[in-house]
Amino acid sequence: MAAKKKKFRITKRFQEILQIVGKSISDRGTFLWKPEGENRVKFSCVVEEVDPEKNRVRVVLETPSSKLIPGDHLFLKLHFRDAAFKARILSLDERVVILGFPDELALEEKRSSPRYYFHPSEEKFAQLVTFKSGQAESERLHAVLVCDVSQGGLAIFIPTKLQPFFEIGEHIKLWQLGDLRVSPPVEGELLFTIPFSIYEGMGKRDGFKVGIRFSGNLQESLIERFVQKTTVFSIEDKQLVRDQEFRENVKAKIGTIHKELSRKGPFKKFLATLEKGGGDAHYLRQHIHLLCQVMAGLGTRLGWISDKSVDKLIYIAYLHDIRFAQHPHLARIQGKRDFVQIESTLSDEEKNAFLESPAYAAEIARQDLSSFPDAIKILLQQKELPDTSGFPQGISGAQIAPLSSLFIVSHYFVDYVIENPAWNIEEFVKIHKNLLKGNYFQKIMQALQES
Repeated sequence: MAAKKKKFRITKRFQEILQIVGKSISDRGTFLWKPEGENRVKFSCVVEEVDPEKNRVRVVLETPSSKLIPGDHLFLKLHFRDAAFKARILSLDERVVILGFPDELALEEKRSSPRYYFHPSEEKFAQLVTFKSGQAESERLHAVLVCDVSQGGLAIFIPTKLQPFFEIGEHIKLWQLGDLRVSPPVEGELLFTIPFSIYEGMGKRDGFKVGIRFSGNLQESLIERFVQKTTVFSIEDKQLVRDQEFRENVKAKIGTIHKELSRKGPFKKFLATLEKGGGDAHYLRQHIHLLCQVMAGLGTRLGWISDKSVDKLIYIAYLHDIRFAQHPHLARIQGKRDFVQIESTLSDEEKNAFLESPAYAAEIARQDLSSFPDAIKILLQQKELPDTSGFPQGISGAQIAPLSSLFIVSHYFVDYVIENPAWNIEEFVKIHKNLLKGNYFQKIMQALQES
């Protein structure tokens, strides 16, 4: 009978690499091997030190060898998890070999599904609801830092103030991984809560690590998309505007208007949230920048905007979610339909903030003496939809202004792009054509498809 073939996978997760190589310190059965023609030359060794800050792994050879020289590229085979990585010899002193710290690691996969680990600097966040079984009124939405994830469970870091909501036996619903919605939400149970600290640069944050077991499996494809580096959409990618000079002009305008707004009272706190915050604030910052670019690109293709109009669209993109300075996670709620689905998980303050956001932004624009004449109207109509299912007025497509329509389509498109790293314009149009139809919307969707 043939031996069962081992399963291997490649990981580029810093924390996972550090953990596995670290567990191999002083472990016998470790060796270096170097390709030599069609053969491999093996050198038994022991891992003595792992120092990612100095970008090095120190190993000690069982016996010195003249066949190894600085600059060589070879492989280090670890006994633990049958792992291996390619490395370069940085320096060599008799039996002591200094290797570069690996960027990736091949390891035996013993789990039925892989578990992925994240370093805090990667800012992998999840949104989940905690609740006591049978007590709907106890539901509360949290944005938390993800330590690791697999199909069967999740480990998260929470600050000390959230500990009362994460007691053993509590239940959760996982709503979102990063920018990716979990549909339908996956339920789970808290298995453990232990004191835990995370280190960022020279600082340390104390809190708790929480282990969660899902009642069902999380989709493997969803995890893979979450693990991948997010594909950042910009005008350069599948260009909406081919004129490079125009694209650079848009970028410059974004920087100028951001600087101007940062000097104005109503904007200071909001822009500070964007600059300093991670997680949802990072999403909101990315969302605004992409919205500026998409509107400028589409508006130009349609022939609806001038150079001055680009300034207006950037201004509106920055202003439209200003009500969410204290609640940046609310920016992820696409519209009234999504709001209704998670309304029970939001506090009264959060509900009010979302529902009044268009009117709030419009009022800020009205009070701003340097605002644009029709900015108020666009901001007030930002959540409307042509089938009258939008808010706050529930108007029809015929009543929605052209640039408001441009904003609405661009907003949906940006959210789609962020949620789908392998985004495709044709797929977006197929998904949204029944929602964004009629009047100006049809022209915008057509322009979106024209390359």
